[in-house]
Amino acid sequence: MISYSEAIDLILNESKSFGSELIPLNHALGRVLSEEIFADRDYPPFHRSAMDGFAISYKEYSKGKQFQYNRELHAGFTLSKLPNESVIRIMTGAPVPDGFDVVIKIEDANLSETNGIRYVSFPMEQVFQWQNIAKQGEDAKKGDSLLSIGTQLRLSEISLLASVGNANVSVFSFPKVRIISTGNEVVPIHENPLPHQIRDSNSVTISTSLLKFGIIPDQITHVPDDQIQMENTIKDGLESDVLILSGGVSMGEKDLVPNLLTKLGVKNIFHKTAIKPGKPIWFGKKDNTIVFGLPGNPFSVQTCFRIFIDPYLRASFSQQRESSLKFPVLDSKKKKHNLTEFFPVQLVTKEKTYLVSIPFNGSGDIKAGRNSDGLGIFPSESKELNSEQVIEFLPW
Repeated sequence: MISYSEAIDLILNESKSFGSELIPLNHALGRVLSEEIFADRDYPPFHRSAMDGFAISYKEYSKGKQFQYNRELHAGFTLSKLPNESVIRIMTGAPVPDGFDVVIKIEDANLSETNGIRYVSFPMEQVFQWQNIAKQGEDAKKGDSLLSIGTQLRLSEISLLASVGNANVSVFSFPKVRIISTGNEVVPIHENPLPHQIRDSNSVTISTSLLKFGIIPDQITHVPDDQIQMENTIKDGLESDVLILSGGVSMGEKDLVPNLLTKLGVKNIFHKTAIKPGKPIWFGKKDNTIVFGLPGNPFSVQTCFRIFIDPYLRASFSQQRESSLKFPVLDSKKKKHNLTEFFPVQLVTKEKTYLVSIPFNGSGDIKAGRNSDGLGIFPSESKELNSEQVIEFLPW
């Protein structure tokens, strides 16, 4: 039985790209970039007025001096400074013409008119060069890297891509994923189970977890604990890029999955890890297909997806490993085993933010993850967590 960290390393060693595709930008929300994005020109591409006001030359400014002005410049237009022209009225977003290097906002201007001639003066003792002007290239220079490979595209990234002219964008393709839930006791969620049966929540948990990445399973199947049916179903599932099974991986007489996977030529990379819940997890590979065999209890499935499949998919999309988040626990907690334990927690803010454990009755408790913000990690080497002790936290 290997440790949690060893299991993660073995899983990440098998990560790989599933290719890339070019899609319209308006369909790219949530997708992951497979190309680096560079600035196609300077941003701003010109000295841009940041205020409605007056553009003048820093060297010509003097408190209270009357400046005559005749012209206005709006965003989307341009003009050149005329000889002996000291000031123009300018609007937000307009390009500041060469020869002007200060914009004074309209609120600080004193306007007057004599015989049809317009004047402006300013009450400030001094101004500074480039005041209220966004200088050309101050946000980005042409050729600057703006977004790296592996960036997940949220609203801000989509807006940036539009600004630099990417009407289409190259993103990582989704893997073809199939889900198989197993067990004689399992029935579809729309059926009324008999007293000895349970509804198939696991396939829903797995498929919903995949939606975090935008992945929709190619196929979801339930199979009873029948060797022939299960073998045929798994054989068909191995036509995918990623096959995820739930149930049938422990040590019971009807836990058929490990032997059937071996029979079908799937290499056993590891079976069982020193964690709780999720200890019986099975991980292997056949040709280009990755196989995760998750335990059957609902909270085990939710936990194993978060701690093992999440990192695998992130690595396959060239995303960096998640930064470790750490918080103190509010109350003490004990364990009697030497396993790395993952337990549901809420984030509660008092004078600072704490992790508060949510009581539950084992990995089969359907309420285990209810109202939780994520998982606290109880290290394998520790038998007790003391109040205020800082531990790792994995948000859902």
